[in-house]
Amino acid sequence: MYARVFSFPSTPENRPAIEAMADDLYAFTRSRTGFVSATYMVSEDERRYASVTLWRSKEEAVAAGASIREKLGTVLEGLATAPPETTINEVYEPKP
Repeated sequence: MYARVFSFPSTPENRPAIEAMADDLYAFTRSRTGFVSATYMVSEDERRYASVTLWRSKEEAVAAGASIREKLGTVLEGLATAPPETTINEVYEPKP
């Protein structure tokens, strides 16, 4: 399994628009091949926004990232105060 971690800086004033964007994007994201789960996060000072999505394979995580960027279009440009950051990490699940 692979995790796609996406984050960007913004402002507290943008939180309602960012939450609306996340709500819309969630329905799209979960329809992508290989989707496992999604978690959305906001820093305590509401200046950093992030998501962690889990995918069955690295290829599916990469493909989903491309389709999500296309879906977002220029919406994020008006909300982010700096370029977003994305990493893809292999998920290690501890053995019981």
